[in-house]
Amino acid sequence: MTVGTVEWRSDIRLIGRVEVRKDRTAQPHNGTTIHRLCVIMLSIGLVHPNIGAAQEVPQYLTLQDALDLARQRNPAFRRVVAQADATGADVRAAAGNFLPNLNANLQFQASRSTVATGQDDFGGNIELPESRIIERSASSQGLSSQLTLFDGLQNLNGLKSARAGAQAAQWGVDAQATVLDAQVKRRFHEAIYWQQRIAIEERLLLARNDELLATDRLFQVAAREQVDVLGAQVEVARQEQSLESARGEARKALLVLLETIGFEQRADFQVVGEFPEVFDPGMLDADAVVERVLRLNPRLQQAAASAARASYAADRARGLRWPTITASASFSRNVGQDGYGGMFQLDPQDRSFGIGFGVSLPLFTRFSTSQAIVQADASREAETETLRETRLQLQREARSALIDVQNSHRQLELAERTAELGRQRLAMAQEQYQLGSRSFTELQQIVNTSANDERNALAARLNYVNAVIGLDELVGGPLRP
Repeated sequence: MTVGTVEWRSDIRLIGRVEVRKDRTAQPHNGTTIHRLCVIMLSIGLVHPNIGAAQEVPQYLTLQDALDLARQRNPAFRRVVAQADATGADVRAAAGNFLPNLNANLQFQASRSTVATGQDDFGGNIELPESRIIERSASSQGLSSQLTLFDGLQNLNGLKSARAGAQAAQWGVDAQATVLDAQVKRRFHEAIYWQQRIAIEERLLLARNDELLATDRLFQVAAREQVDVLGAQVEVARQEQSLESARGEARKALLVLLETIGFEQRADFQVVGEFPEVFDPGMLDADAVVERVLRLNPRLQQAAASAARASYAADRARGLRWPTITASASFSRNVGQDGYGGMFQLDPQDRSFGIGFGVSLPLFTRFSTSQAIVQADASREAETETLRETRLQLQREARSALIDVQNSHRQLELAERTAELGRQRLAMAQEQYQLGSRSFTELQQIVNTSANDERNALAARLNYVNAVIGLDELVGGPLRP
């Protein structure tokens, strides 16, 4: 197994699905205790996001664990989810346009003025013999409300547009989830590939050492020359280099997997799993695959929702040309008197109530209404063409992905058959080498060819898995005959 080694600094660790740690020593728990602890930790994570972010990679990481952790930690996916959650406020705001608004006001006023002039009987200004000081105060409280009765269906189309936008955002989450799952699967199976590649290199190294021992025994009985022993030692050294290179690539594959999941810290874990089973793609009908892609692919669903949102927005813009009818109501209490006694009166006795209806018709808006309508129509046309473009792309991608699966399946069959024939050939060549009927150089050529065939078969298996993942990504889920 390939082991990724990294330190962790949290005081509470959740390892895999079976134990909870408070230090570096594992403490076993029964099923009930584990369930309760997991519920408590989940609750803490919901209350405090920073604590929830401290979840660790399980010690033994399966594919399902990687997928679940990526949904929780991957930055791109979390960003899309946050943006989709914000669309709920847009829908609430659009629905609120059907409700009356309500305003409350509370005012306290006081004034003081000095009057030194007045007017005579003919309206002329005269100076008063003595300046007069005038003090006034007032208090008022009131409620007012307004309701739109008709606005050319702007509010209705606005609500439909907001709902379609929210639906498009949710489909965007599904599309991003599909992309993320495909990325995690590719990274996970790449780590599995390097684990199996290491196993191949280790097996080849054992075979090289056996060849060295066999050559050395033959040299002791003068059946081989010193140059053959040196050649066997060189092959052992080369195979050790190949093994170390594979181990380095395995460690890098683990780092890429951690990055895809979304972990910033180092982690101590082992990837556990196998390649998925191989199936014959010849049993898949291309037209049926395309039909399923067009029916289930979240990218296409998102484009359709975006086109609907733009269409409703264009209908809403046309409502700007229609008159707006509103109803209003108000209630107020106030008091005003000389002096400052009217300040801070919380229960004024003078009261008034009123209702009204209004009609507003935009006669000339300096072409702003025409501009809004033109822009909305252009957006609708653009989104419609984007939908058509997405459909065409998915049709081509689905057929191309199916071709890739068929080609990679055929290549896998040929590579595995070649590797099997190479193993048989190698076994025969080794027997001939022991009997002295084949030279060391000829044996090494066969050994190297067989080793490359083994590597090619494993690479063909990974290519096949990636091709199937690409087809599943288009469908939005596993696709099997």
